[in-house]
Amino acid sequence: MNQENFFQSRHFLSIQERLLGLSQYESTAYIFLMQVWKKFSNDGIIKNEALKYEYFFNQEIDSKKLKQIITLLAKEFNVFQLFLEQITQLDKLDVKALGHIYFALHFDNLKNVNDAFFHYGSGKEKPVSHQVVELGVKLLGNSTESIYAPFANDFTIADYTDKKIYVEGEAKSNSLVCELIKIIDEKDIVYNVSNPLVAPTYREEKASHLLKQFDTVIAFPPFNQKTKMDLSDDSYNRFKIQRGTNLNIAHFEHILAQTKKKAVVLMPVGFTYRAGADEEFRKYLIEQNWLEGIIQLPTNIDTGSSIETTYIVINKQKDDKNVLFVSLKDDQFIERNGRKVEFKDIDSIIRLYEERKSLESVTALVANDTIASQSYSCVVDRYIISEEAISLQTQLSGYKLVELQSIADVRRSQLFQDEDEENGLDVIEIGPSDVARAGMTVPTGKTKRLYKQLNKLETYALQSHDIVLSTKGTIGKVGIVLCNYTHVIASQAMQVIRLKNDKHFNAIELYMYLKSDLAQSMLKQLVAGVAMPQISTTDIKKLKVPLLSKEELIQLNEKFHEEIDYYKKIEEIEHKIKKIHSDFLGKK
Repeated sequence: MNQENFFQSRHFLSIQERLLGLSQYESTAYIFLMQVWKKFSNDGIIKNEALKYEYFFNQEIDSKKLKQIITLLAKEFNVFQLFLEQITQLDKLDVKALGHIYFALHFDNLKNVNDAFFHYGSGKEKPVSHQVVELGVKLLGNSTESIYAPFANDFTIADYTDKKIYVEGEAKSNSLVCELIKIIDEKDIVYNVSNPLVAPTYREEKASHLLKQFDTVIAFPPFNQKTKMDLSDDSYNRFKIQRGTNLNIAHFEHILAQTKKKAVVLMPVGFTYRAGADEEFRKYLIEQNWLEGIIQLPTNIDTGSSIETTYIVINKQKDDKNVLFVSLKDDQFIERNGRKVEFKDIDSIIRLYEERKSLESVTALVANDTIASQSYSCVVDRYIISEEAISLQTQLSGYKLVELQSIADVRRSQLFQDEDEENGLDVIEIGPSDVARAGMTVPTGKTKRLYKQLNKLETYALQSHDIVLSTKGTIGKVGIVLCNYTHVIASQAMQVIRLKNDKHFNAIELYMYLKSDLAQSMLKQLVAGVAMPQISTTDIKKLKVPLLSKEELIQLNEKFHEEIDYYKKIEEIEHKIKKIHSDFLGKK
């Protein structure tokens, strides 16, 4: 029987039934403490014969006596002391339950402590899967004597390294798990209970006002944790960019403060594209030349969160000015079992990363200056592009290109709440599903009633010849408004593009360009996120469009009407098909 099955077996369930009021975590702690007791006794670490494991179990089992022995051992050994601090109901064990524990200790596979506690540990966050941790540890390389792991929720990293591990986290109960790992799994690991942001505990021995510097750091900080914590008065001067209540940047800045060489940090994918403090922090990493790699993890890989994630690799001793972007979404790296996704071969991913070469659709080695020119966006799909996309973009080489914002005003529509007010005004909201396949987009969306928000309506109401572009959820649907409608708005998933009467484009021609394979390919490169794909307003404003000649504009206008004619014919054919189905064999 292997370890995982044991903790689901009737033997373990029987122990739980008799450990009244105890959790699965506490029940498991009992078993492993007995294993430590047995080990210390067999190895001669416990000198007093009356306190040894075999001496107790060779007599009539007595739970009160067991508590007395553990209390005495706690005076000498920290692991027993930690056990007593967390689990006080030692007298709940009866003879049969203790017999099951004794039976459990004869299973050879009861060795890996972290695995036993993994699924029901005491931390607030769900632990990161073993595969993701293994990848992160291997990205650190081997040139280190120790690893620092702040914000830790479990001790999985101990399974993938023989280096000394310094762990720091807020879960006091993890102290016991750590001690069990040290003794049973024979790992060199230290755990300090603290919130590293508020009170970091690893400081230099000869200068306690300085934080200890570690060669390598691996961290899985809580995602998008929000608090009103005041970090402005930090004696270690860590928080240069953090602002607001979201602590993503604060976590990262603490990691940098204790990194001497290399750090691997799991972050939400939004960090790679969001504006504000996130963009400022990405700029800081690029200007310091510390950003070595961005590795996009596949959707549904188990990272302890439903949020899409990416590994950020920091190297403070980097010898080039490039960043390697890696996409692990390709089927060559992963295998799927329903919604569950696993890596096929982590070592092959590490070899690919270490080669630091650009490979079509998989990796891209990008210069710092190029990233800076893209508003410090670190979205992987912006830089890793297919051969087809490269071919399409080559078509633009013969044109003079300008940013869309130079010929048009671009504004993302705002969220309008539906207000149940008798004197309110009804407006129609157009979303991606309301955009016509060709030609004019007519107001067929859902109706909302506005009252207190009427002051915003004048700003966001659609006008004739506005172009709407879907940039959230559904990407790339393009519509054009060719009539003046009263009280029509676009949904928050749309960007509204209004031309500045530029002679190089009119609304129809710009609409046709944005629908083209060429423009759609460029839009795909700007997408961030998979579960909820989106393109920022800033990126739409900077979208490159070609300046066209008068003849080319005329040609696009002709294609616009040609497309409408084709779709009319399609609609007529669809109507005939529908009639066939509805009439069955015809009227009798």
